[in-house]
Amino acid sequence: MQEKPKLMSDSTRTDGKAEIVMDYILSWCLRRAGVNCSDEKPILYDYCRKMLGLLLDIEMVDNVVFKSVYTWKQSNDIDIWAEIEMECGGNVEYHALLIEDKYYSALHNKAGTDKNQLEVYKEAFDAYYDKKGAEWKRHYAVVTCLERESKNFEKFYGAAADYGFKVYSFYDMLGNKNQYIDSESDIFNEFWLRKW
Repeated sequence: MQEKPKLMSDSTRTDGKAEIVMDYILSWCLRRAGVNCSDEKPILYDYCRKMLGLLLDIEMVDNVVFKSVYTWKQSNDIDIWAEIEMECGGNVEYHALLIEDKYYSALHNKAGTDKNQLEVYKEAFDAYYDKKGAEWKRHYAVVTCLERESKNFEKFYGAAADYGFKVYSFYDMLGNKNQYIDSESDIFNEFWLRKW
């Protein structure tokens, strides 16, 4: 049987601006973790909640509710900037999340500077939240399609920890890949659950 076409993989020899697609999909998934999406597609909602919980380093238990999730793409060149209002056991928390996504490329210096791109993005992000207030808990993540087992994973992203970023491979985002089930969304399934 002939293999069916995949969303992110065709005959293009380069990444074909794949990080832009990642921006849109990740932004959409984060927003789908909001409680306003809890009744429509429960499997999709569960995946998205787990994803956002992972990025915020929060254990996803029943009393964790994402009351609002706002995202921006390419604000100050940051791939995804998110603000989350969360309730846990009756306590309200505010979280700010900076995501740099990578298809298969390495971290690099920001054009026109001698600084790593993560350092530049974090400085802008922190300056904003220094003014906004101490109640905002800050989180920094790199999400890459490169598998942890790749020989380039550490080489490309090892420096991220130096800037306070956690690195997540594509498969980290959903947990055990042997337990995936299709969600109610073809877009989600094609992007996250079909091997590229």
